[in-house]
Amino acid sequence: MISHLHGRLARKNEANSSIEIDAGGVWYEVELPAFVWRALEDRGVGDEIDVETFYFLTQNAPIPRLIGFQREVEREFFKKLITVPNVGPTTATRALAFSVSTIAGWIESGDTAALGRLPAIGKRTAETMVAQLRGKVTAEALLADEGFSKVEKPVAPGPSDIARDAIDALVALGYNRTEADRLVGQVEADGGTETVEDVLRAVFRRMNPS
Repeated sequence: MISHLHGRLARKNEANSSIEIDAGGVWYEVELPAFVWRALEDRGVGDEIDVETFYFLTQNAPIPRLIGFQREVEREFFKKLITVPNVGPTTATRALAFSVSTIAGWIESGDTAALGRLPAIGKRTAETMVAQLRGKVTAEALLADEGFSKVEKPVAPGPSDIARDAIDALVALGYNRTEADRLVGQVEADGGTETVEDVLRAVFRRMNPS
């Protein structure tokens, strides 16, 4: 498991809020929640950088992914967040548009209205977050971090957990990511898919019309 990376900032990919770190000649792509991307905006290519990482892969799309954080406590908050039903790593990464202290404070105060406005989090999931985590994230609510409590620009909608897994599955099958994004996006627009297998079957039907 990769839990921490130290190296040279080799590339910044604003389109998908990821960075690439050259750690001893091996480049690692690390996806950043929006609040981490903002906190690292002043870091330039060539700078030394340290990130705490959360490493995961899924059964349906076994392509390893790394999510990056500045502090270990932020990663631990992320781990708590993904224990909430229907909040997987992709959804949690998208939801973290604000600092951990801000979101943890909303959970501790039971502010479901604010939580429901997080990207990828609706009213029902916000209520579940409070029910599951209230009383468990007090330390995170007291964290002396950047305190981002609003976004400077709209957060672009990203794929759902299922869509992201389906995209990764197509990439593993030899499609480039742009084409995989396009195919899965077409299927998602049609609706009616609840699993990765549903999405892949729908892609196959689109590519092989009867």
